[in-house]
Amino acid sequence: MTERADLVVVGAGIVGISIAYQVARRSDRTVVVVERGGGVGEGLTGASSAILRCRYTHPEVVALARDGLRAYRHWDEFCGLAEPAATMVETGVLWLMGQDRASVEADAARLRELDVDADVVAPTDVARRFPALSDCGEPFDLTGDEPHVCRPYDVALFEPRGGYADGPAAATDLVEAARRRGVDVRFRSEVTGVRVQGGRIVGVEVGGFDRIDAPVVINAAGPWCNRINRLAGLDLPWTLDPTRVQVIFRDWPAELGPLPVTADASGGVYFRPDARGARVLMGSILPDDEEEVVDPDRLRRVADASFRDVKIHALHHRIPGLAHRGAVVGIAGLYTINRQDVHPVVGPTDLDGFWVANGFSGHGFKLAPMIGSMVAQALTGERASFDTDVPIEFFAVDRDPIVVGDKTVLA
Repeated sequence: MTERADLVVVGAGIVGISIAYQVARRSDRTVVVVERGGGVGEGLTGASSAILRCRYTHPEVVALARDGLRAYRHWDEFCGLAEPAATMVETGVLWLMGQDRASVEADAARLRELDVDADVVAPTDVARRFPALSDCGEPFDLTGDEPHVCRPYDVALFEPRGGYADGPAAATDLVEAARRRGVDVRFRSEVTGVRVQGGRIVGVEVGGFDRIDAPVVINAAGPWCNRINRLAGLDLPWTLDPTRVQVIFRDWPAELGPLPVTADASGGVYFRPDARGARVLMGSILPDDEEEVVDPDRLRRVADASFRDVKIHALHHRIPGLAHRGAVVGIAGLYTINRQDVHPVVGPTDLDGFWVANGFSGHGFKLAPMIGSMVAQALTGERASFDTDVPIEFFAVDRDPIVVGDKTVLA
């Protein structure tokens, strides 16, 4: 069977479905989304920690995160849904990064200049809001080989408007919003061919039998992006590695009080509340804990015992009142790391009509609403509510690598 569309988006994760929705809400183009999985959140969106924060190195990325956070904060209005499944939980984001006072104050001033709320907080300020958190600022050896003496940090950075959301729920909302705008979202529909004639895209093959003719195809296939690029005969100048990342969970006693999203450099971890405050989710901020995956279809989805047993010590160091008992469970998911600069590549390629939105390096959920905005503006020339002013060229395929101090998930 052969059919026709104006645009095919490959991948119904949070980035792909955001692009489809943003195009549909500002144009009458026929949009089809094809997704190899059986439902929402089977790829990296389902395992996302879905943290919403704005502290990034470059002002353009700060602005994208800020604009994306605004969309998540007003999610019902953004999606056009009276009762969306996802809601943003505004816990604030605490940065315990071992910085001196001058660096923290400079960071806060930089964020405020970009219209991001940012406070410089002392340990006493943190203790009043989050009494369960230790005020230690010393590096903590998770192996236990080095003796540790806790010494308080001087000041920390706090983003009071940050927080987190539910990745699969947000993607589900966008699927519903897109379908209401006429987008055809198809699950269990694997792209098996990308059709090219005369140096330009003409469509895709799905399932080895069906064809969708389209002048524009966008690869938003997450960790499977390299497979789609190869089908198109495209050799991008970027190393985009599917990467396994792990998170663990344990119960959170209500008597310990509220908990912010926290980036904790002393133990190399981040954590946030989960399950409406009934448990805590924790992952690593260290590149050494990321594992390159050759075949994303062969992912070990259970967290390694070694990861679980070591990282839990960092949580107990930061929260000394958390009892050393109770089940600790974990899962593993995938995201795609751009090894050159840990930022995505977004926009048209040398193959006419073939666009990419790949290599988000752990930033995809935060940036997804505004990636959709950038792509939709570039494709349609139309503006809409909640748009960003950051130009798509910042992430262009033919750009030079973006300069960052550390190539980590926090870059």
